[in-house]
Amino acid sequence: MHSKFCGVVTPCAIRPKTLWTMLALLLAAAMLGTPIAPAFAQGTQTPDPAAVESQVKKFGVGKSVKVWLVGGERVDGHIRKINDDSFTVRVNRSTQRSIPYAQVTEIKDPSSLEWLLIGAAIVVVTILIIRH
Repeated sequence: MHSKFCGVVTPCAIRPKTLWTMLALLLAAAMLGTPIAPAFAQGTQTPDPAAVESQVKKFGVGKSVKVWLVGGERVDGHIRKINDDSFTVRVNRSTQRSIPYAQVTEIKDPSSLEWLLIGAAIVVVTILIIRH
């Protein structure tokens, strides 16, 4: 039942199922669009080689990483070797790349909390759509 105060775009003018669907989609979009604790600031900030080296050592050899370099290039792969001034990433079976710590603006674990939140958002949206 609509009251005389319901306008064109008020919640009372929208069916409950549609409202829940819209809410679920907005929640999922908000979760997917929010950066989740990057290891280092993105963009034009100056890289901190000591912080990068510390993070690389924390990840350790064999860890899958996503690395953003000065200039915006992204390198995905597995850490193969850790040196004093650089580390080596295996990009694919036949290619390895040495990356100086001073060239890294961000490094993170691609299997981190992001994927957990994305999965949770998908489950929530699916449940809300099915139930309403």
